[in-house]
Amino acid sequence: MATLERVYTGTECREIDRVAIEEYGIESFRLMHRAAHFAKIELLNRWSNPNSVTIVCGAGNNAGDGYLLAEGLHARGVAVQIMQIGALDRLQGDAQRAFKAIEKLDLEFSSNSGMHGEIIVDALLGTGVRGAIRPNFVDAIDRINASSRPILALDLPSGIDADTGGFLTAEPVRATLTTCFVGRKFALVTGSARNVAGEVASSDLDIPEQAFECVAGTRVIPTSADECRLPSRPPNSHKGHFGHVLIVGGNRGMGGAALLAGEACLRTGAGLVSVVTHSDHAPALLAARPELMIRGSADGLVDESLLNRADVIAVGPGLGRDAWAQQALKSVVAKQMPLVVDADALHWLADSKHQLPKNSIVTPHPGEAAHLLNVATSSIENDRASAIKNITQQFACVGVLKGAGSLIANHGELYGVCDIAEPTLSTAGSGDVLTGVIAACLAQLKKSLTATALGVHLHATAGCRARETGGGRGVIAGDFISALRPWGENLDALH
Repeated sequence: MATLERVYTGTECREIDRVAIEEYGIESFRLMHRAAHFAKIELLNRWSNPNSVTIVCGAGNNAGDGYLLAEGLHARGVAVQIMQIGALDRLQGDAQRAFKAIEKLDLEFSSNSGMHGEIIVDALLGTGVRGAIRPNFVDAIDRINASSRPILALDLPSGIDADTGGFLTAEPVRATLTTCFVGRKFALVTGSARNVAGEVASSDLDIPEQAFECVAGTRVIPTSADECRLPSRPPNSHKGHFGHVLIVGGNRGMGGAALLAGEACLRTGAGLVSVVTHSDHAPALLAARPELMIRGSADGLVDESLLNRADVIAVGPGLGRDAWAQQALKSVVAKQMPLVVDADALHWLADSKHQLPKNSIVTPHPGEAAHLLNVATSSIENDRASAIKNITQQFACVGVLKGAGSLIANHGELYGVCDIAEPTLSTAGSGDVLTGVIAACLAQLKKSLTATALGVHLHATAGCRARETGGGRGVIAGDFISALRPWGENLDALH
């Protein structure tokens, strides 16, 4: 189904709703019933026999979902408390109709009393809210979070912008379970919202698949076999068929970053990998990984013959920001060949506003993205999609905004999201490994967008494998490289 392959903003879900109602003749109140029924099934599957439930309601359609959920739970013999935060005289349409369906039932209605239920249901705001939240709703969100009870959020935890994933209050509802209606919400797959959504269950509410074609949605990578695996190698292959990657980085005191990028590049199948590093580190890197071709540089100059042999240059891991780094960057940029730009090289890019060569890729984390756009890091996290779209538009490239639910964009257009949020990847050197993986994919595939999507997915999946084999907090970046070894020519083992 389309709803499983893509994620949708709140605006897109409302448009799908409209099409289902106006073009496919599905009554809006029937859709509300389906949403409430799905939420009831998920609640009872998760918490099998609750004695009581408190449903905290606003005044929009999210409240209507809550009222019909109350009706369904009441029919099952569950004691239901309705805590009404939104003004009843603001109820309209289906929400008002849903309230009339329950107002004569034997339910507890209150507005300021304590929450008595074993489970708390958030039916406050839903997907339509934008901008500042009224103080009484902020207070209700704080009370829900302070309840220390399991929390079910209907469609979206209150306090999150359904289009961007940004927080509309300092602390949104921290759900145990979120039931998404129509489509899985884009806001819940990237950035900080992943920390508060809990487990996410989605239902398309039996809306015809064709109705989803009215909106673009956002692809969840991998979108095809090309983003899952590298091409198979024919029997008569040789190393020259799989690209030559040049890694430039590893300034004094940071040689490990270049080593991680180089080894990851080899493990991802690049035929040849050269590394230009500070002369101080050259002997150690060669001893650590003799398969790499190590070239020491005392002043940052990169030999012209080495640049001429490379197909892709990855610049940034351990680069630094001193004279050595400036000279290395000057050497690299002059060649006008595809670049994978990371770490300190991104700071140079932000300051110089240099136009990147064709087929180049940038890989910022939120702090680096903020520098590229000259904004605060908080504004990046409040709208991650706009950030990476603006970066790739400004620098005419493909880019990935790293983080939980990494986003990929292509020349100003959002391409997809990696639906893996693996906390073990939050360790020193993880970005260097990703740089090497993406560079190797680019050298072999020659397509920057596919290489980025494939590299991001494989890096995230290697993080999952490393956690499974090595535990949690003790996983280090080198473990991700070890997790790349079993790929061979068949990457299906990582799925």
